[in-house]
Amino acid sequence: MKNEVFNPADWNSAPVEKVPAALSPSVAPSSNPPSKGVVADRGINPSILAVVDAVEASGIDITPTYSEWLAIGFALVAELGEDGRAIFHRLSRFNPEYDYNEADRQYSHCLSDGSREITIASLFHIAQTHGVGIGHKPMPTPASSQNQVEEVEEVEEVRKPVPSKNTSLIGSNALSQSNSVSVGTFSQSIREQLPDILKRIVADAVSDVDADLLILGSLTVFSACLPNVYGVYDRREVFSNLFLYVTASASAGKGRLSLCRHLVAPLHRELREQYRKSMEKYKQEQLQYVLDKKKGEGKEPEEPPFLTLFIPANSTATVVYQTLNQNNGVGLLFETEGDTLANAFNSDLGNYSDGFRKAFHHETISYLRKKDREYVEILKPKFSAILSGTPEQVFNLIPSAENGLFSRFIFYVMPTEIVWHDMFDDSDGPTADELFKEIGRDFYQFHKLLAAQTIRFTLTTDQQHQFNAFFSQTQAEYAALFGNDIIASVRRLGLILFRFAMILTVLRQMDAGTFPLPSGNEAGQRPETVLFCADADFATALAMVKVLLQHTVTVFQALPRRAERRFRQDRRQRTESHMQTFLAALPESFDRPTYLKTASDIGINEKTAERYITDLCRSGQLDHPASGQYAKPSNT
Repeated sequence: MKNEVFNPADWNSAPVEKVPAALSPSVAPSSNPPSKGVVADRGINPSILAVVDAVEASGIDITPTYSEWLAIGFALVAELGEDGRAIFHRLSRFNPEYDYNEADRQYSHCLSDGSREITIASLFHIAQTHGVGIGHKPMPTPASSQNQVEEVEEVEEVRKPVPSKNTSLIGSNALSQSNSVSVGTFSQSIREQLPDILKRIVADAVSDVDADLLILGSLTVFSACLPNVYGVYDRREVFSNLFLYVTASASAGKGRLSLCRHLVAPLHRELREQYRKSMEKYKQEQLQYVLDKKKGEGKEPEEPPFLTLFIPANSTATVVYQTLNQNNGVGLLFETEGDTLANAFNSDLGNYSDGFRKAFHHETISYLRKKDREYVEILKPKFSAILSGTPEQVFNLIPSAENGLFSRFIFYVMPTEIVWHDMFDDSDGPTADELFKEIGRDFYQFHKLLAAQTIRFTLTTDQQHQFNAFFSQTQAEYAALFGNDIIASVRRLGLILFRFAMILTVLRQMDAGTFPLPSGNEAGQRPETVLFCADADFATALAMVKVLLQHTVTVFQALPRRAERRFRQDRRQRTESHMQTFLAALPESFDRPTYLKTASDIGINEKTAERYITDLCRSGQLDHPASGQYAKPSNT
């Protein structure tokens, strides 16, 4: 399915079945959920009834997560008020954990805590996300814009985990539940158009999930090895560096991620060999200095920088910064046990987390060397990180969605697949380690070409339009569905998509065996090559991000819900403000037609006005002396 807001107008041509009297709570016990055709047609938007009919015809649960269930309630409240209650039951009852009384309480909560930000469009979007169709046919997709991306074949969306409806997804247990169900994969839809080096990598994959894992791991390790490749994003110079966190239960297969180390191991060994030789020379010079010092001669040699690509996670923040500084800001943190880094974070929390957040945007990292109290600045860190761990380890590292570190990471949630793979494959081909080592040697040779020039990556004008249209729409959708705390992740996935496309475009240059000639070279400057993103690579990056949005939301929902509570609190405050504005606009005494006209004049719909009047009377801010008559209390 395409990740787009569904246009309610697309439902209007659907046949809408007339339905009988409305369901009354008094006649619907929890043990006997409402059946189809129990909502009266009181002028309800036919598009909404078409959604209900399509859900009932297909039997699809469009409320598998708490956030979606909550958003549907708010959407119906915003559009229908109390009249949406029966529809809420009809849409909720396909969830295995549906309970009438619980759903009824939830809708009452939505009525008393309604959000003007969530509209009926959220219902149409959620229905489309789950593939609901009219007459058992797939839901029609909105017409594509002229600049719509030529996408690879989309993967049918996989059903999401089903949480308990009386709680939001909280803590590692919830994420563990989500690990038992696939959130979605992308590899099967992009394999054929990957650069050759990535095709070789996924050829060793044992499943679509494993292929996803190897693609993400490969792109992340490569991202640490392209310091001469940059692009301009949001009017700032950015490089290819990525942060990846793969979360999975024990024995789910995340250990395969370690194969990706082989892809850049030759570069790491080259740096270590350079350092070894420099240290040998330094020791000889140091010995000579000691001899000359006795004669009052000589100058003390300077210790060579500690050259490495891999940076151990079990290091203090200062050691990591010092290592980055000695490697021109370049480094790769590769740790398959997330708690190793979490322990380091806990012991050095402020500096470590701050450095990660700055490094993601290549912002200056500064620190003070204890040895000689030297103030050091890493002006443009080009730092990448790969972490994997169990769900519990995610929360040790990133305790809440409000933590700025959360939105910097690519999250991939691996399911535990109950499949036994043959452990004694007797094929004559190379082992996985041998295969990845061979690919690593090829990349090492290609890297020598890259090191000789600077490469400026850019999207084409058409790709830029497609990019902006997609994220403008996606940002609005996700904010409506999950609140403002998800926006940072959506926005940074925009930068991640740009970096994906950058790496893919550079890797594709290996396919031809040559590299484009530099566009020009001023005296004393390194040659610069301009690379435009291939359409296939842009489509690949976009397809990946669409699936990774699902994974991000899965982890987001599992994090402690302080953000959700704050979102509701903000909504209540806005509601109170709107209600007081409405009260101030009303005359001292009035009837129903008067308050409805006043509400219309200031942009408040009829159902909301009725709810405001009820709440104002209940709180004593309005008197209700007779049926249809209202008055502001006298001050005397």
